Amino acid sequence: MFLEKARRQEKQNLLHEGGLPKFIERHLPYIRKLARNLDQLLIVTSFTNPPLKRGLIDRLLVLCEVENLKPVICLNKIDLLQDHSFADHLVDVYGKIGYEILATSAKTGEGIEPLYALLKNKRSALAGHSGVGKSSLLNAIEPKLKLRVNEVSRSTKKGQHTTTTVKIYTLDKKTEVIDLPGVKLVGFIDIHRSEARFYFREFLNFAEECKFRDCLHLTEIDCAVKAAVEKGEIDAERYQSYCAFVDSLT
Repeated sequence: MFLEKARRQEKQNLLHEGGLPKFIERHLPYIRKLARNLDQLLIVTSFTNPPLKRGLIDRLLVLCEVENLKPVICLNKIDLLQDHSFADHLVDVYGKIGYEILATSAKTGEGIEPLYALLKNKRSALAGHSGVGKSSLLNAIEPKLKLRVNEVSRSTKKGQHTTTTVKIYTLDKKTEVIDLPGVKLVGFIDIHRSEARFYFREFLNFAEECKFRDCLHLTEIDCAVKAAVEKGEIDAERYQSYCAFVDSLT
């Protein structure tokens, strides 16, 4: 296990030393090029308009695990929910894994002060689909920014790009946020499918009980991770995200 971790770390170090082949660099998400100069990544999603996509949250969490970057999950537009049980469920799922997560509303101000406290005195990047409210959240934190906000398309239910380039905002002398353009897909050209299991942190303790040391937690027999999913000890949707993630890798 130690040697496997050392090899993965060596590979990640190479990505940040420059001189990468162009075909690899072209497929690296911009956020990964910034990662070594960040304190944390704020993963912003919305409950609706546009709808929440857990697959993107989980892929961005993988990115943070790969880059040893602290993630903060921000579930925005909670004011549009009539029933908060879904929000409570997500906070419980990701909180138990060990991730910082909070629900916010740029419209009502709910969660804005705790969000600012998480950003304060740090250099953070904001990532998420277009239309999830990244600019609105920054306006709620610092009204003087007066950032332009676009409505979500009624026909596609998708956000319209407000931020089309990387923009850096200084909230105070020690607090800086980097607003990234809306993310459509997070690719991992450098990760082999056999390594995916290491980036879902709640799998790790269970994986020690798998029959095979190199178990991928897919079709193998006596897999402790799959057993934990069946028992409800690992969230089933997180496991489905993992399976989709493996399928996307070479």
